Amino acid sequence: MDKKDMSLIIVAVVICIVISCLSPYIASGDPDGLEKSAEDASVPEDFQIEPINGIPDAIFPDYAFASAPDNQGLQIVALIIGAILTLGVGYGVATILKSRN
Repeated sequence: MDKKDMSLIIVAVVICIVISCLSPYIASGDPDGLEKSAEDASVPEDFQIEPINGIPDAIFPDYAFASAPDNQGLQIVALIIGAILTLGVGYGVATILKSRN
């Protein structure tokens, strides 16, 4: 990997970390997307789907950790880890595809 590629990767990681740190503070508190559609269709808030074969229907119901639903620090850490993992997987896939050619 040359120096230009390495600097691009470092800049991408820094941008992802900055966005991850700022996103909990600038995200809209109003429901959108699936939640807004559920409200428009009058789906009750406590609607539950029965687990299939003991598998829960959602790992993070309502996009929150059950033990700390209002902990923004935990959300920021989760966002940073997710961004870094996503970049890592993308880099891994690119490396595999590059080696195949």
